[in-house]
Amino acid sequence: MKKTRPVVSGVGVTVPPRDLRYSPPRVKPPLLAFGLVALSTAACSGAADIPDTPDLRALLASYERPTASLDVSNVTDALNSVPNLQELAAGIQAAKYIVGDVDYASRTPTTDTKNRVRLQGSLGLKIRCPGDATNPMYDENINGSLSLTLAVADNKILRGIGGHANACVLQGSLRGLPARIELDDSVAFDLGGDISLGQPWTGDLLASFPGELTVAGFTFQSVSGRLHAGRFQTLAQLPNGQTIVLEVGDDGITIRDATGVWFCAEGESCAQQP
Repeated sequence: MKKTRPVVSGVGVTVPPRDLRYSPPRVKPPLLAFGLVALSTAACSGAADIPDTPDLRALLASYERPTASLDVSNVTDALNSVPNLQELAAGIQAAKYIVGDVDYASRTPTTDTKNRVRLQGSLGLKIRCPGDATNPMYDENINGSLSLTLAVADNKILRGIGGHANACVLQGSLRGLPARIELDDSVAFDLGGDISLGQPWTGDLLASFPGELTVAGFTFQSVSGRLHAGRFQTLAQLPNGQTIVLEVGDDGITIRDATGVWFCAEGESCAQQP
């Protein structure tokens, strides 16, 4: 497959044809892999435009500073106001593997900075989605695709990434079983910090889906989720407009409000933590 020839300081650079596969750490190579079928860069020593990408820092600040103040009379209602938390967690975890292709792109030979050239511009990724992880089919007509736009400045991929999913089918894990996950419409990610070209991505992930995220038949609209220190969190708005942050763990759900933390074990009442 012929690849786009990016330009670096007026010199053409050939991108070798490859069928790229990325496997996240601790995941067997055939599982949750993606076919990266298009990689294009516009890079130069200061002349290329840097594209506008989503800025999720205000949303990230809302995760850090929830506004609700809960008590024993309303904490259970707050918990119940956010249904299907396990499904949402599975969807965000699966979306994490999309960022694996961003990580790969930052370390490809086409983004090598050893030649001391200052890279600036854009990097586009088109990802064919695999569907079933045990029998992936990288066919856009069957499992859809996802396109991402990355901004590059001063030899760094900037933290905000925007894109569009076209019925992108992934496979995640829900309660220990495989689950079909589908992304459609706009997507946005915050990588937790800029990535220097040639370096791996190691930050937290904030994902925002203004469109639809469907997990095991349940559809979420206009949701977000964060993977912080390996744990899933989501920001929820209560009927009164105030916000809480819920974190899903193996032993229960943690709720963080403006004044402290509550822990809700399965089958037990939520208890405020000291």
